[in-house]
Amino acid sequence: MCNKYNICALVTVYYPDNTVVENMKLVEKQVTSIIIADNTPKKDNSYLFKNIRKIFYYSNKINMGLSMAFNNSLKRDKVINSDYILFLDQDTVIPEKLAETLINDYNKIRQSDVKVGCLGPVYYESNSMEIKKLINEKNKIMDNIYTIQCIMTSSMLTTYDNLKKIGFWNENIFLDFADWDLCWRWKNVDLLCCVTKNAIINHRVGEAVKKKGPFSLKVGPPIREYYQTRDCLKLLLKKYTPIRYKFKFILIITIRPIVHIIFLTQKYLRAKYIVCGIVDFFRSINYSFDLRKTNV
Repeated sequence: MCNKYNICALVTVYYPDNTVVENMKLVEKQVTSIIIADNTPKKDNSYLFKNIRKIFYYSNKINMGLSMAFNNSLKRDKVINSDYILFLDQDTVIPEKLAETLINDYNKIRQSDVKVGCLGPVYYESNSMEIKKLINEKNKIMDNIYTIQCIMTSSMLTTYDNLKKIGFWNENIFLDFADWDLCWRWKNVDLLCCVTKNAIINHRVGEAVKKKGPFSLKVGPPIREYYQTRDCLKLLLKKYTPIRYKFKFILIITIRPIVHIIFLTQKYLRAKYIVCGIVDFFRSINYSFDLRKTNV
């Protein structure tokens, strides 16, 4: 652990298992405290984490989404009084000295008078078995450190003050694009999102990658079609969303549904979720699909 600083790790979990417990044991070695927000509906999983002394576990008993769960955790004194906040996914296996490396590079950026909002590692995508090329060499600000449009939630390092400047996580964005939204709002107040090559994590996007000719399709559970459709429509209308991502979102709601329904399994279910996502965007619904069924 980087003993010099008070580091609080924030994790949202959903139906956690023993694999998540083992991941948290690795996190415990590098941080001061871990706050777990459990979005598993109608269940308390505190027994899983009872032997990890640095964990403070909270059961939400509903799936309130990533943004709201993180915002609830950010109200805790342990987070408010921390020096650094490290956001993590439940399934990310972090390497040794990740927190220390990120903090050292974060401080280097600040000392160079660059206004930094967050910093993350590069990542090895375990489905495609390659390091994701997210970096444009033109955006290099110092050795192995670059500015970038957005970084993913897992292993994102920031501070409470930085989050406070943008009003914390956007609770209208439920899941997949919440980290992008966060980064774009930092950029909107002149705080940069950065990535360092000095740290690398092993991360899986989706359940698998399906090859179709020259194209690679990320295979996720059908329910993700609902949240991605609903939330990309919301971000499509935001002034702070970069133009290139607006084009990406247009493809997500026009071309991608056709591709997914043709080439992926559970076609009817995917089509149903896509339609529901569009309908619920116009109904301004922000909660989970399960709660939607009880509120229709």
